[in-house]
Amino acid sequence: MARGQRYEQETLYGPAIAEYQRALKENPKNAEAHYRIGVISARLGNTAGAAEEFRKALSLDPHHAAARSALAAHHLNQGVIFRHKHQFEEAVQELGETVRIDPGLSTAHFELGQVYEETGRYAEALQEYQKAVQADPGSVHGHLHLGLGYNRLGQYAQAVEAFETVLRIHPDDPEAYAGLGVAYYKQGQREQAETAFDKAIRLYLMAGRRDLAQQVKDTANALSQPEGRPSLP
Repeated sequence: MARGQRYEQETLYGPAIAEYQRALKENPKNAEAHYRIGVISARLGNTAGAAEEFRKALSLDPHHAAARSALAAHHLNQGVIFRHKHQFEEAVQELGETVRIDPGLSTAHFELGQVYEETGRYAEALQEYQKAVQADPGSVHGHLHLGLGYNRLGQYAQAVEAFETVLRIHPDDPEAYAGLGVAYYKQGQREQAETAFDKAIRLYLMAGRRDLAQQVKDTANALSQPEGRPSLP
């Protein structure tokens, strides 16, 4: 193992792998050797081989934190790739495996929520956003999408709480103000809604996003019409 680590530090990856394999012949239960081979395989672009080595390390030592983190990162990366390709079934499988391996990984729950949202599974998306903010209470994106999810499902009081959390972390978030405007309006708090919408519009205009400012105006106007059925911003 010591020789393998020395070779690895010198970026002599072939000899390093050979030494780790020799260590495994001497001790087939050497979880660290599998992990080190996995790390080298990942550096060489063999992500599938790396993941297999990380799995072997975890099967031998379920408490190997580095192997668990590396394997979770592998599945997370694959899931994000599949989501961007709109291969949603594969994305759900990969991201589901990620949260199975590391239930406390906020990013994985957030990405899984995105997949569910993009496929119309809004209740499941909301559950994942809840888990995301539980794992990382400081996640602006997590709280923002949690608020939007509550709005979408008509849970406006919870939406207000989520958007207010966003604004405590990031006071000038126009999307949070826009969502807050919807939540207030749906609860009959029209004055607060107008204030939130105005703040969102100003922030978007200051950022040079007249298109998004107009979207907020359209939403506010549609909400004020009895027959309006606006889509959420």
